[in-house]
Amino acid sequence: MAESYRRPRSRALTLGAVLAVLALGGPARAAPPDAERLTGLRYEWHRQHARREAAGWEVDLISPPRPRDQSAGQTQDPSALINELLPVLDRDYDALRDAALRMSESARARADAARREWEEVYKQKVAFHRYADQQQAAYGFDLGAGVHRPFQFTPADAGLLLCAAVVFAVARRLRARVRRVSLRRDRRATGAALACLFLMIPGCSASYDPDSSAWAVREEGELTTATKDAAAQADAAEAEADQKWAAAVESWAKRVAASGAPFEKVVREGEAHVRDRLRSAARDARLAVRLTQEAEAGQAQLATDRGKLEELRGGARWRAIGFAAVRCCAAALLFGLAVLPYRRALGQEAARIKADAKKCPRCFSEKLVVEKAGTISMPERFAPDDEAATRPRYRAANRKPPPPRRKPGPAAPEPAESGYVECKTCGFRFLRSYQQVRRLCFPVVGVRNSGKTHLLATAYDKVRKQVAPTAATLIPAPSAGDERFDLYIDLILNLKRDAGNTLHDVNTPPDPVMMHVRDVDPAGANTALVNLFDYSGELVNQKIGVDRLKKQAVKMDGFMLFLDPTQLDGRKGGVTLDRQLAALNEFMADMREARRVRPGDVIPVPVAVVIPKFDLLVTRNPIAGQSVQFVRKLLGDLTPAQPKRTTLDLVRERSDLVEDMLELMFRGVDVRAVVESYFGKQVLFFPASSVSLFENELGVEDLSKRTLAPFGVAEPFLWLLHMHGYEVFAR
Repeated sequence: MAESYRRPRSRALTLGAVLAVLALGGPARAAPPDAERLTGLRYEWHRQHARREAAGWEVDLISPPRPRDQSAGQTQDPSALINELLPVLDRDYDALRDAALRMSESARARADAARREWEEVYKQKVAFHRYADQQQAAYGFDLGAGVHRPFQFTPADAGLLLCAAVVFAVARRLRARVRRVSLRRDRRATGAALACLFLMIPGCSASYDPDSSAWAVREEGELTTATKDAAAQADAAEAEADQKWAAAVESWAKRVAASGAPFEKVVREGEAHVRDRLRSAARDARLAVRLTQEAEAGQAQLATDRGKLEELRGGARWRAIGFAAVRCCAAALLFGLAVLPYRRALGQEAARIKADAKKCPRCFSEKLVVEKAGTISMPERFAPDDEAATRPRYRAANRKPPPPRRKPGPAAPEPAESGYVECKTCGFRFLRSYQQVRRLCFPVVGVRNSGKTHLLATAYDKVRKQVAPTAATLIPAPSAGDERFDLYIDLILNLKRDAGNTLHDVNTPPDPVMMHVRDVDPAGANTALVNLFDYSGELVNQKIGVDRLKKQAVKMDGFMLFLDPTQLDGRKGGVTLDRQLAALNEFMADMREARRVRPGDVIPVPVAVVIPKFDLLVTRNPIAGQSVQFVRKLLGDLTPAQPKRTTLDLVRERSDLVEDMLELMFRGVDVRAVVESYFGKQVLFFPASSVSLFENELGVEDLSKRTLAPFGVAEPFLWLLHMHGYEVFAR
């Protein structure tokens, strides 16, 4: 079947799209936050915790409210008390405010110094973890857990296995068929698969780890959540402290309340100023302590983590190299195993061509020699080198003289090669250039008088005249059988006479008709040397144990099997249908035995079942006049305007038409089931007539009264070529 073919540009665009998807198909990741943002979040988290701790400390220090039994305004004469107490309260609150301010400034300075030191350490921590993330992504270890990650089966590995499976399937298909067209087609598929494999090898594709989010991203998320929780807790603690402080101040203010005296105002304002300073100092002090502790702990942890990172990275580096080597070896092994059928098929194809080059196309003997032509120079005169060479010696008078020595002279030239190869077994000669071409052999098999010779002769005539129904190039190759078929063609087409039966000795193979084919595969032309053998009808009657020719015939690459619809009852010297089927069964049994095919298994060769003498169905077959409508369809819808436009679909439609006629032509026999029981689905039926199918001449057996226009004579062996992978039909 013709394979689809895309232009190079479309293939390049498709491959580019696939590579782009592989390169850009990974999930997009947001950029990690910078160090300044992380530092600000961490500082805010510490500040909220410092607020909460300061508020808790304040709650613990504030005394509960005093009972309000009496106040300064309830004394009999508060003026003396007021005059004594008011200056003292002013001085005390001024001193407390000054002391609280100094404490607050000191705490602020300490907090600023601690913050600077802490920021430096924390930025180092951020930089360290950013570097650690890069190392973890590169070498695949877990710094937090302090362990190396085990070997993980990644999507790249799954893709590698899938790609190897695809390549193996393609190569397996090639191994099953072993055809040159498949070699070229699957070589392109293997190249594309190899490109995908390279992308999947470590170092050629991005690593994939679902848990490999950056430490900065995780830190930002954790700090954002923790800061919100700390701010809520700090607000709650400060609200509790404000409530307790307000109650305590209220009780003290009521105790010193007096009519016309500013005691209550002095107490409230003084307490508020002092509390604000103390709260600020407490916050800064708590913040400084937290920052200092974290800076010290961070420095110690950084030192520990650096050592831990160096240790893990050292081990992970060798593990990464080992894993990469394992993946590369696995990729190479998988690719080697995947393309093994392809390589074996390629080797088998080369070995087959090499083996064919050693065999004779006629008798399959390996006694081939290169034929040489040239003249060998006559021997030079012989003469003694000197007089002493012929002088008799003592007791040597009766000895024979030494053989004459050849005078030195120019060497005789070697004969030149003639360009032909000759078989020493059967004497067959063919061009030496055909030794390096794929060779296909198709014999014509059928009972005697079934029209095999007529069909081959008329088909060969079409090939010589370049009117064969094929889009490929068919060129006759010089062979010893040309002379015999020239005679057949002259007898049949010019003299309109019967060529007679094919006769040859049981040990002497017939001379094949040789043709050189070059197909029309868009991926590149494929060539082959086709050998068509016209075996005698007695071939199917011989036993494989005694007939040397049959041993050769049953091992060929395909068959044109003739089922003669005019020989059904044994009249006019013919055979019966039962004898045709019996001969077919015997021949197929011999073929199964020679090919070592188990009973019940399909014989792996294509078979073109030819129904010859289609023009005589009206008079010599039970279908009689019913065949006319089928002939009309053959000459109408199933005949192209030009022979070279014959397509595979048209050939199959002809086969379907013949199948509809089989029950009428061979009544009581399911011919298709008989043939498919041996060859499976590699069967097609071909209507043929080596004379013509003109309606007004149907049934006329006298060739002198017929118009010669052979129909369907070349399609059988062209289809056999197609079944071996050659593009010979029009697209």
